[in-house]
Order: sequence, then structure tokens, then C-alpha cells
Amino acid sequence: MSNFKLIFIGIFAVAAIFGVLVFSGIITIGASTSTQTDVSGTVVIWGTFDSQAMTGFVQDFNTNNAKIHITYQQKDAATFDQTLVEAIASGTPPDLVLLPDSLVWRFSDKLTHIPFASLPAQTFQDTFIGAANVFSVSDGSLAVPWASDPLIMFYNRDLLESVGIAQVPATWKPFADSIPLLTKKKSDLTLIQMGAALGTYKNILHAKDIISLLFMQSGNQFVSLSAANQPTVHFGAIASANENAAAQSAINFYTGFASPLSQAYTWNAGEPTDRNEFTQSLLAYYFGTASEVPLIRAQNPNLNFAIALPPQQASGTPMTTGHIYGFAIPKSAPNQLLSFTATTLLSNSASESALPSKLGTTLSLMPVRRDILAEKPVSDPYLGLLYQATLVQKTWLDPNPAGSDQVFATLISDLGSAFLPTDQALSKAAAQITALSAKI
Repeated sequence: MSNFKLIFIGIFAVAAIFGVLVFSGIITIGASTSTQTDVSGTVVIWGTFDSQAMTGFVQDFNTNNAKIHITYQQKDAATFDQTLVEAIASGTPPDLVLLPDSLVWRFSDKLTHIPFASLPAQTFQDTFIGAANVFSVSDGSLAVPWASDPLIMFYNRDLLESVGIAQVPATWKPFADSIPLLTKKKSDLTLIQMGAALGTYKNILHAKDIISLLFMQSGNQFVSLSAANQPTVHFGAIASANENAAAQSAINFYTGFASPLSQAYTWNAGEPTDRNEFTQSLLAYYFGTASEVPLIRAQNPNLNFAIALPPQQASGTPMTTGHIYGFAIPKSAPNQLLSFTATTLLSNSASESALPSKLGTTLSLMPVRRDILAEKPVSDPYLGLLYQATLVQKTWLDPNPAGSDQVFATLISDLGSAFLPTDQALSKAAAQITALSAKI
């Protein structure tokens, strides 16, 4: 073999041994210890989170790690995938990419697959939450999990208490029953106060997450990765009868909240965005993510709100959805061993335990390690609920986030206008999602 191949194999052999030792706990890396390796250098990370919001975490990491320092560069979320593709094509990628689950599939052939020798499947499962499996492929993992942003339900205490609702609904039936109490409208059906933002798409910030949650709560996997490492859609023409029944039930429930003929009518496509209405105390329930807690507080400091898990099915285990982020190594990253060593440091217990304090006032991203989440804070009710939401978070494989947005917007439009019956609209959407499966 050439010298290059020998060096390349040697690098991965060292990385494999080091990774197993770190994740198994034989090598512990904490706030006051060194990396216990000779690997050192500066690691450049690209991501879409606000650079100011990441400052505290970056500074804390660099203070606690003598040999490896990180620098974070914020990229525009709207053009992030294209920017990364161009950097990889030109041979100038970053050392690490802070990759959301929604871009995992698109970049799976451009990332270094971390082999099981470096991060064993059992270690991965024992260390990280179940939602992290979105990074798993047949030959290893595409990224090392770092943080989670689960979907939660915000609710306006004042609006609920004004109609005698003392406890936030825990399941969908009492939730739906509460909507008429919380909705105020004129004789011409013009809405002046809304119970919940459901049933439309473009003016609901997390419509796709809400729809996917309803599907999964009904027993439908939505979109998953097959054994052949291909996205599989669980509704439409190729899905089973049970999957389609669950899908139709979920989507009809969702669209009912925007139907003027429904008792649960409380929202329509002419309303402003849901978060805006919530912060103005015109919306009782808002489905958002953990990272929005500081943002909503800042937009209306006087808003009397609280958070809860989204309503659940009457039977079944609690769940929510959301997004998870991991550190991925581009195949053409200049120093693969340095990049991999950095991922082990970024995802160890010391770094993960710092997330709530270093990001809590800016991003409110949650740790994804089970050992951290096992110790729920008792003095912070918000953080305890967010830890719970993170543990029960489920994910699905989005083959193309921008493309699937358009698909589901069209699906809701087709159903709202009665352009297609439910089964045909779902089959159309399934075919379009499958067509999006080509990698970037």
C-alpha cells in the first residue's frame, strides 16, 4: 500500500481506540483533565445557530480543554446546505459540521461514517437518547449527537384560567374540548382570539413537526430509514392498510381545527404566524420548541405562560418530536483524527452538562446524554419538563427539508380546498416525498 493509505489507516486505528476508551468511560475527560492524547489544534465548526448565543459554550469548552480549541462560524440557514456542498467540492470544508437531523440524509455520502470500532452500537444506544438513532446507518454513525430541541406546548395561563381550565390538557380529547372555550369570533366567523394554531401550514412555524407527531402518536412511523439505507414513506400507495388508516386519522384531526364547519374551528390561513399571536396573548396554545423559551420571554416579558408536553393519545407511551443536532466530519476534512477527537470532547459528560447553563438564556438546547438527563433539576420546573421531553423525543428521516415543506404545504392545501380526498392527497404526498430522496 502507498504511504498515504498506511497513514490514513493508522489515523483511523488511533481514532478507533481512543473513541472506544472515551465513550466507554475508561478515559474520562472532564473540566480539569487533559485529553490524554497527543492530538492538539484548533477545530473550525460550521453551524446555523447564532454565533453570539454559542459564545458561552465555546468559551467554556476552550477553558476546560487545553489541547483542542474550537471556533464556531455561523452560516445562513437558508443557504447552509449549498454553502457546505461548495466548500466540500472546493476542498475547503470545516473540520466539523453542527448538522441537524433534517440534513443527515442529504449529506450522508459526503460525511465520514464513524465506524462501530470507534463508537460501538451498544455504547451509542446506552449513551444517547433514542432520537439520536437518526444519525445511525448500517456501518456506523453519521454524527456524534450533541443537543436536542424537542417540540413542546406553550400555554397562556391567564387565558386558560379565565375559562376555568385549571390544568393543561394532557391528551388530545380534552385539548379539543377546550378549544371552543378559548376561541372568540364575530358573527361572520372572524377570529379575535384563538385556542390553538392547527390545521393550516404556512402560518404555523412548526406545522411539519406537529403533523409528524400526530402521525407517530397514531402508530405511523411517518418516514424512516429502511434496512437498505433508503427513506421509506409509511403512508400512501405502498404503505399498509393500518399505516394509511393511522395517517388519515392524524391528518383529518389536524385539518379539522381550520374548518369553519367544525366545532373545533379556531385557526385559518389568514392569521399571522402562530408565535406572534401567542406572544400577543391572542393564542392560548402554541406548539414550539425548547429553544424558543428565551425568545418568547424576550418578546413579551409580561406574558404569563408555562410549558408542557404536547397532548398525547389516551393510551400509549408519551412522546414528542423535534430536532437533534450532532457533530459530523466531512470526508474531506483536513485532519480526521483531530476532528474525531473534538467530537468526543464536545459530547462527553462535562460538555453536555454545561449546555443548560451556557445556552439556557439564549438557545435553551437540551443535552442528549442519558446520564445527564437522568438527573432532573428539581429547582427549575421548566428544565425538568424539557429533560423529560428530550427523553421521549422521536425523530423521522426528512430527505429534503425545503422540498418536504412544499410537499406538506400542498397536502394541507389540497385537503383544505377539498381538491383531493384524504387517501389520494396522502398518496400524492408520499410519491413526492419519495422523489425527494436523491442525495444532494
